Amino acid sequence: MKTLKSVACSAVMALCLMKASAQDARIPLNTPNYSKPRLFADLPEKMPLKIKDVESLLELSVGTPVNASLTAGFPLIGTIVSKSDPADPSVQSVVIRTNRNGSTFTFSRVTGIDGKISYIGRMFSKSGGDALEIANEGQGYVLRKKGVHELINE
Repeated sequence: MKTLKSVACSAVMALCLMKASAQDARIPLNTPNYSKPRLFADLPEKMPLKIKDVESLLELSVGTPVNASLTAGFPLIGTIVSKSDPADPSVQSVVIRTNRNGSTFTFSRVTGIDGKISYIGRMFSKSGGDALEIANEGQGYVLRKKGVHELINE
């Protein structure tokens, strides 16, 4: 009787494992569209970011036209459309609608509780196939190219 229970229990367990959802090879619902046009094809893979110039954007008000230099040879031209709440000094952000095919540039300065400052940001358009992301590299920050599908799910 014990042997029969053990065999039956093992058979049920094997059946459950075979039907488990982790065993299914499902195709994702939304596969990335790799045929979207590249908005930043004319730029190198990574470029050193001019932090002082970008930080000055945090002082501007909503609706202000922007003409700044993110890196050497890459101007940021557009209009500030949103800013973070000035009451929170730990995070300061700005959102700029650019003239590069309707892309949006977001930039944030984050101050940790230890007083250390870090920067994050992206520039992309959902109609484009590539994007730029701010990344910490060594002693400074760079603008690095990425695919839009790496940053957002469509």
